[in-house]
Amino acid sequence: MGKPIYLQMTENWTAEERSYFPESSFHHLSATGSTNDDLSKLLKDGDGGNFTLVVADFQDSGRGRRGDRWEAAAGRNLLFSVAIALGENREHWTRIPLETAMVVGEALESVLEPGTRIEAKWPNDIFLQGRKLGGILVETILNPGPYAIIGVGLNINVRREEIPAELHDIAISLYEVLECESSRWYILELIMRNWIELKTNKDANFEEVIDWLRNRDFLKGKPMHVQMSNGEIQGKGAGFGDRGELLVEIPNGEVKSIVSAEKISLC
Repeated sequence: MGKPIYLQMTENWTAEERSYFPESSFHHLSATGSTNDDLSKLLKDGDGGNFTLVVADFQDSGRGRRGDRWEAAAGRNLLFSVAIALGENREHWTRIPLETAMVVGEALESVLEPGTRIEAKWPNDIFLQGRKLGGILVETILNPGPYAIIGVGLNINVRREEIPAELHDIAISLYEVLECESSRWYILELIMRNWIELKTNKDANFEEVIDWLRNRDFLKGKPMHVQMSNGEIQGKGAGFGDRGELLVEIPNGEVKSIVSAEKISLC
């Protein structure tokens, strides 16, 4: 019998790393409705804390950022949620989706060919070769907490023929790029180590996150239509602002700063 998944993931970890992510923080489910919902319940029941992780082989009620549903074939993809303790400064809470993009993106780039870059689509999508590789959904609970519940879905080992034909030009998986299967648990290990390093490093700063994103900006220079709760604008992507906001250059040359959007459509 092989080693339990937690031991596989943390075999080469230091004692300090394992102290942040003990075995009691790891929850593996064969199937669930939503890992975000499961993690929320653990926290509210007092059975979770910082870096508590729920990972599932399959989920049938996963949500997109605006409540959209999505599913993945059992065991093919990496579907998980992790709790991150939030500080008192609420302005920093909006950084979490962007930090997640970097944490996940760095892990993925480490298993790709050298020089291959992940792209980050503001505020919550991961792209590779111009197609969507995964998504991020961040929810917040205040009591207990506050905690960010970060849900991530990544297309790891799904085959192209398993993706609906109408999505072939939109979605991609690591399997399609690498032409071989990847260990979900190894990628998850890399992601968790990245989170622990980022959130326990007192010298870490958000400027490094923004620099990483600016070098991997999926929307930069692309014409788009942005729908917000208070209106809509049309323009082209002009990068990430210093606080992580989306910058859009409208036709008259003015650059608008977007902190929240209902929908972003490429023109």
